[in-house]
Amino acid sequence: MSPQTAISITLPAVAAAVLAGCTGVGQGAASYDALARASKDCQDRGGQLQLRPGYDDQELSSYDCVGARR
Repeated sequence: MSPQTAISITLPAVAAAVLAGCTGVGQGAASYDALARASKDCQDRGGQLQLRPGYDDQELSSYDCVGARR
């Protein structure tokens, strides 16, 4: 197997493993109330609400519930 083939197989698997512990929190504007609800829902599932690096903090879809039980 060539190194390029190994990388092309490994990268998607690593990305899937990282995202397995993350769950999106919804769509729409990231208002104070929407973030408070999303944060509480996330904490209730054992996770922590976090802004995705490099994403717009004004959109709810830019946040993940990291470490939550599904």
